Amino acid sequence: MSRRMRMSLLLLLILLVAASPVLAHDSPEGSEWVMADWMFLSFVIFAMTAFVAFLIALKRGWLQDLEGEAKHYILQIDEPDYYTTDWSAKSEE
Repeated sequence: MSRRMRMSLLLLLILLVAASPVLAHDSPEGSEWVMADWMFLSFVIFAMTAFVAFLIALKRGWLQDLEGEAKHYILQIDEPDYYTTDWSAKSEE
């Protein structure tokens, strides 16, 4: 066996011995899924709440004609033109 191979095996053995405390834990079997369960449960609660709120808004007519008055109100706002440069505005006149 070459020197390089022996050093690689020794390094692998040292890494396995050093990592063994990490693999030991006191948690019960199946406890790694507890966080996933809570995440899924909170997602389902949020999704159902959002769906019920959507149905209520739909039933009350809050989602009818979303662009009607709002679009015309935005067009009536008088504000300076921040997007056109001064030199461009002078050349258009």
